[in-house]
Amino acid sequence: MAENVQQALVGLAEQALKVMLVAHPDACRACRAVQRRIYDPLEAPSLPLEGCLTPPCRCRYEAYDPRAVVSKLLSAGVDAVEEQRLEEARELLYQVIDLDERNEKAWLWLSGVVEGIDERIICLENVVAINPHHEPASQGLRHLQAQRRELGAGQNTARKIKEAREAIDHIRASQPRVLTLSEAPEVPPRPSSAATYSSRAASAQPVRVPTGQVTGTQEPPVSFAIVFLAVLLAVLLLILIGAALLSLGNLLR
Repeated sequence: MAENVQQALVGLAEQALKVMLVAHPDACRACRAVQRRIYDPLEAPSLPLEGCLTPPCRCRYEAYDPRAVVSKLLSAGVDAVEEQRLEEARELLYQVIDLDERNEKAWLWLSGVVEGIDERIICLENVVAINPHHEPASQGLRHLQAQRRELGAGQNTARKIKEAREAIDHIRASQPRVLTLSEAPEVPPRPSSAATYSSRAASAQPVRVPTGQVTGTQEPPVSFAIVFLAVLLAVLLLILIGAALLSLGNLLR
């Protein structure tokens, strides 16, 4: 069966036709993921597809003239857009553009399902390039271009604000932090001299005096040298007094 399918695909390629995979209603997920996808007959994957979960595979390829394929894919893509099946719509419209890159309707419908503003602008630019008199596309293109300029200005402002905040944070981190009045610790009031004296007097411990010891003023002990000098002076004084008396007696005689 696989050989017959490959021979049929070769014959379709010789006729410059395209093929579309048509999944069976009870097809597995692998087949449903590629249904309605357009292939060149010589590049179409062989059936059953790799990873098919419902053998025998009852999916098939249908041959189409490229122009008929484009019309059918475009119709299916528009239906998907109106039913909000956006991912499927993008896939179908991309296939239309792959087959006919100057398809004005495909570019126009695709501009409504792509996600980014730049992609939408590209789609409308292609519409205007194909048909310069398409006024709705021209108006939409000018609106998107203005929106992108505003978005770019807003992003530039946000970037500058972010850089300024980072610079301020860096300066704050590099400098010592100064406490505010509300954060500064409370300093206790300094006590007066009288209060200080009273507290010291209250904290002083009494001195215990041993029993029998006089608590008066104690004389420092007299050293031996002082006693010796005093005795020596007394002896000299007596000698002088004796000599003086002796001389006085001689004079009286």
